[in-house]
Amino acid sequence: MRKISLECPTADLREYRKLAELAKELGATHLSASQIEPSMWQWNVNRYDPYPNWSLHRPTVFKYIVPEALKPYLPTDYAKQNLDTLAERVAILKEFGLKATFAGMEPAYLPEAVYRDHPSWRGPRCDQARRARTEYYAPCIDNPEVREMYVNAVAELCKVAPFEHFQLLTNDSGGGLCWNDRLYPGKNGPLACKHIPIGERVVNFLSIFQEGARIAGYEAEVNVRNILDHDAPAALPLLKPGQSINNRTLEHETFTEEIGFRNLYLETTAPVARLSRMGHIAEQLQKVQAAQDHNLLIALRDPDETDTIAFVKKYLGRMPEGIVGRYTALTDMAADFVGPELADKLVRVWDLIEKVNARFDHLESGGHLFTLGTVHQRWLVRPFVAFPGELKPEEKNYYREFQFQAQSEEDADNMLDLQAHRWIGGYSGQVQLEKSVNAAMPQLNQAIALMRELSETAGTAQDYLKSQLLKLKLYRCIIRNANNVCKFQTILDRTDYSEEPKDTSLNIWEQGDIRYFKVNEIMREEIDNTLEIISLLEQAETPILQTAPSTELETVMTYAPNVVENLKKKIAIMENHRRDFTRLYKSYNR
Repeated sequence: MRKISLECPTADLREYRKLAELAKELGATHLSASQIEPSMWQWNVNRYDPYPNWSLHRPTVFKYIVPEALKPYLPTDYAKQNLDTLAERVAILKEFGLKATFAGMEPAYLPEAVYRDHPSWRGPRCDQARRARTEYYAPCIDNPEVREMYVNAVAELCKVAPFEHFQLLTNDSGGGLCWNDRLYPGKNGPLACKHIPIGERVVNFLSIFQEGARIAGYEAEVNVRNILDHDAPAALPLLKPGQSINNRTLEHETFTEEIGFRNLYLETTAPVARLSRMGHIAEQLQKVQAAQDHNLLIALRDPDETDTIAFVKKYLGRMPEGIVGRYTALTDMAADFVGPELADKLVRVWDLIEKVNARFDHLESGGHLFTLGTVHQRWLVRPFVAFPGELKPEEKNYYREFQFQAQSEEDADNMLDLQAHRWIGGYSGQVQLEKSVNAAMPQLNQAIALMRELSETAGTAQDYLKSQLLKLKLYRCIIRNANNVCKFQTILDRTDYSEEPKDTSLNIWEQGDIRYFKVNEIMREEIDNTLEIISLLEQAETPILQTAPSTELETVMTYAPNVVENLKKKIAIMENHRRDFTRLYKSYNR
């Protein structure tokens, strides 16, 4: 039977009810119920180590149910809060006749103290060595005590929430299976289970969740992702009914079509909040239309993603075919927002957004540049200075504490070091980024001009249009910021810090070192760009930048709501340290 599932990253119960209403209206069969507040306690063990940030938002069984043996090591109050919220979600699901799905990561790493007291429980090392300051170990699920602990915890979880389907990520983000090739440090684990074939291990792992569900009184399906293709054939013949690997069962491959954005790390318009992607949604709706026997996942970025929701409501299962059909549907949808007279103009905006997006979609390596750099390296709020290592704590901690960098402070000071990976740096990287920016900017500027006209003329949709106009402008600022970072750091990387400043001018207009003039141009543009971001954020009546729900829940993965305060601090620090560049480059100004 075809599954139609809805997912959205919210832990708010009021928003969850809205999602359930939407799921019912769309004819969905399942709704994800496993969303959690970030498990800040994992990061608080050592705030200087950024690696736990990959797992803070990922649900795991022990974030709901803490077995007796783990109570000395894991916070039971946090688990109870999650479980209580889950019970309320289940009541909402029953009200709307929906089934629950669990999307999480297992087996997830446990605190080191667990393994000191229970050495035989230690499973594989599962961290990414360049991105973590210490080792992280998942438990060995082939250990009988660990396995029993998992089965009983899953059973308790399923008694509260009868999850019909478990979608599990492994070998990533702080989780992993013993002796698996996909583990970041390489195949590793305890000797006690090394002899177990990969196929048996995977089936044993999947069976944990089905056994727990059976104890709770029902049958569940479970799929595990991130098993390498060359390992899958060994496991496929052993799979039991309801089990799958990378969406493959013993009999066939289970295909799932997607509408929306499930992997926000690859969303090129992030961290702008819900910038319209209607052209993308239209293509996805057509693909779904052509594969009606495949399962369907509708992944929203936010419960208030009004344009996507309206489009899916109107055209799910009724999407016309071909390019002409796609644009006919988009024009019809645009008319609902701005009327038939202005519909073509809005469609052109949506089309231009997709063209801009296409200029940047190649800039990813385990995450898009605007996530790994703009957010994880705090590009928007960190100052452009000559000697970042000399900044005082009050000038640095506000961004350094939320910067994903597990290597040396020298690495952290390099703005293009993206989680120990400098794939955009150097002259060639700068050229490639600038080519993308130069091609995208005319299209983005045109989209902004059209959206401005629409927001001034269209009546009933003005709130939507004005918000989208601010988001387009913010997107432009984010692109400029990334380009400025690359140009700035490339100059610093090609500067010999041990050299005395020299006059390298070739004509009277330069009067010193051309690099000093270039750096000042970049800094001026970045300060002006930052001022525009501040203005846009202050104008917005609803959030246009993805932020945490509170300052206390700020993580490496998201900015805090007080981002304007930090943007202003950035400008002040840059102005205070502007003259530091004369220690590197000759200037005749005194």
